[in-house]
Amino acid sequence: MKTPERKFIFNNFSIDDITVEEASAEIFDMIKRKKKGFVVTPNAAHFLYLKDDEEFQNAYRKASLVLPDGQSLLLASRLLRTPLKERCTGVELFYLMCERFKREKFRIFLLGGENGSESMAKEKLLDSNHDLVIGTYSPSRGFEGDPEEKEKIIRTINSFEAEILFVFLGSPKSEKFISENFDSLKVNTALSLGATLDYYSGRKKRAPRWIREAGFEWFFRLVKDPLRLWKRYLIGNSYFLFLTVKQFFRNSSSKV
Repeated sequence: MKTPERKFIFNNFSIDDITVEEASAEIFDMIKRKKKGFVVTPNAAHFLYLKDDEEFQNAYRKASLVLPDGQSLLLASRLLRTPLKERCTGVELFYLMCERFKREKFRIFLLGGENGSESMAKEKLLDSNHDLVIGTYSPSRGFEGDPEEKEKIIRTINSFEAEILFVFLGSPKSEKFISENFDSLKVNTALSLGATLDYYSGRKKRAPRWIREAGFEWFFRLVKDPLRLWKRYLIGNSYFLFLTVKQFFRNSSSKV
């Protein structure tokens, strides 16, 4: 896969300066050339998790593509004078890839999902292209601490012989599972795409486009699910702001 040349360095992690269209093309090129690699999609809260989680840090350093999912990353890149092209959300990337799936035959595996969202997504994908071959598995809660369950997941994916693995286990579980087990997984490409499956399956509704374009999708989601998301957005965004200001002054002092 051709690695994008320009990157935004934030808190010592590299973010690819790439559009969602370009990311989709890069991923399909990776699949076509059978080059193994995986994709992560950071937002502000990820940097709170990255602070003390070495396994999560390793996942980011090993990823082939690190895509700017959060609006906060775009704002930070502009303040720090390395502006990213656009927000590259996991949801939009998945929808773009699904458009490509309508025209070609692939073996796809969907790992994760709640309340049957993986089955609903599978049906929707097959409605668009009956030539697709789709496997699904939703692991039990706490699977990350159960070696037997993790072994079962790997066996299930490998026996299916998928080309593309989409992981919807939540962060940092998704990224850590891919990173820790990628050498054992017989897939070309793996993507960690957060809550994308809920939106694609129709279980949840995304914020209206005007809210997303204004940069307030995070607030829309917080209002919809405050008990689950308050820490992610209120603490995560505050810590991200601290990191941004810290890097701004560090950059300024280095130029003096």
